[in-house]
Amino acid sequence: MNRIAPVVLTVLLAGCSTAPVSFQGVAPSELETAYQCAVAQLNLMDYTIEDGNLEAGFVRGRRQTSGVVQELITGAAHHDVLTASVFDNPATGNTHIRVVASRVADHDIGLIAGLDDDEEQGQNQLGPSDSGKADAQRLLTNCGVVASTGGSAPR
Repeated sequence: MNRIAPVVLTVLLAGCSTAPVSFQGVAPSELETAYQCAVAQLNLMDYTIEDGNLEAGFVRGRRQTSGVVQELITGAAHHDVLTASVFDNPATGNTHIRVVASRVADHDIGLIAGLDDDEEQGQNQLGPSDSGKADAQRLLTNCGVVASTGGSAPR
């Protein structure tokens, strides 16, 4: 029994990874068009654009996934976060889109948290939700990405 417990714990912790997941592939269009497509897809999927820059080639969107009851009980609002990066590969001349899916929990918003005067508790980085991973893949597909790879932690 003592040898089984560490193995079970390792398997359970692996399923609860907080690492973001990255998906990427080759876009059929040039850099600016691929960037505009990523921005449009985030908007169409109801993500709020938090940050982005065409020259730097990235855009980040956030969408709340928790309901009011969950927030009141846990004191945290959960958000899927997608960050799309668009870049040219000088070796091949191809434009690539990479989408990193993650999730955060914003603390200090619950019923009990609202009754104290303590400072806000900040955010916890969580592993991406299934819907966040599906949205990342949907963004790539809808932008015409071919040769998509993914499902791994970003390097």
